[in-house]
Amino acid sequence: MEYVLQCPSKINLTLRITGTRKDGMHNIGSLFYKLPSVEKLTFRYIGTDNVRKDIFRVHGQVLDGKNILEAVLETARIRKPELPALEIDLWKEIPPGSGLGSGSGNAAALAKWLFREAGVRFSREEISEMGADVPFLFDGDSLSFRSGTGADAVSVFREPAWRPKVLVVIPRWSSVTRDAYRLADEAFGDPGWACSAEEAFEEGRRIAKSMEIGEEIGLLPNDFVQVLLNAHPEYAELFRIAEKSGAFAWGIGGSGSSFFCLFRGGFPAGVAGGLFARTGMVLKILELE
Repeated sequence: MEYVLQCPSKINLTLRITGTRKDGMHNIGSLFYKLPSVEKLTFRYIGTDNVRKDIFRVHGQVLDGKNILEAVLETARIRKPELPALEIDLWKEIPPGSGLGSGSGNAAALAKWLFREAGVRFSREEISEMGADVPFLFDGDSLSFRSGTGADAVSVFREPAWRPKVLVVIPRWSSVTRDAYRLADEAFGDPGWACSAEEAFEEGRRIAKSMEIGEEIGLLPNDFVQVLLNAHPEYAELFRIAEKSGAFAWGIGGSGSSFFCLFRGGFPAGVAGGLFARTGMVLKILELE
């Protein structure tokens, strides 16, 4: 029997760094918003008794290093050693280094299935260790504010009764999360971080309220905006196009490199998508409803 799982991804409607931990990790305050699925997993149990090794195939993208799904299955077998080997095909649409949490979405989809259907009881710590965005995508909230390393939901907000239309622009460059945080440390090191944890939450609450009533927002708050603008001034042109095309909000996906626009009512994909495509800096455009 073959199983098919849809894999979610996310954008950060706000993203503030609120401090640096003793272990070198950063504390954040961020309003997460779940995107419709654009990637999927297909898999089946390998029925041969003497086969104990999982088989992985990735389609659509080249992934370097260890696949995050391997880490999920390694953790699952600590909890349930008798879990049979799996043959998994991963159908990728989102390039690595886009800041949309697609790898975390792949992991969350498989972990949720193993929890629900195979009886694997992951601890909260194990879910967090799979990836920074896995807890949000595993929990299934559509809109929630998260703090610390992003693992804990401070507040789950009501999703707007109307779903905004989302246009995701993936530029021709990628962003390495580790490097982005290092550059943010350098940029904010002297004056200090822009928001405290409490201020970041209040900001996220205000943005959630604005989303609920469809209020004009403009550029969404993200501490990586200036860092990315320094590295790629081309973002300023993306911001200009977003405003010109009628988006009510736009921003950076996570720590980059992706950029997104939110639209209400009619979705001017032809207008916005055409404008972005003509810049020559776009690798892929995703239209999500």
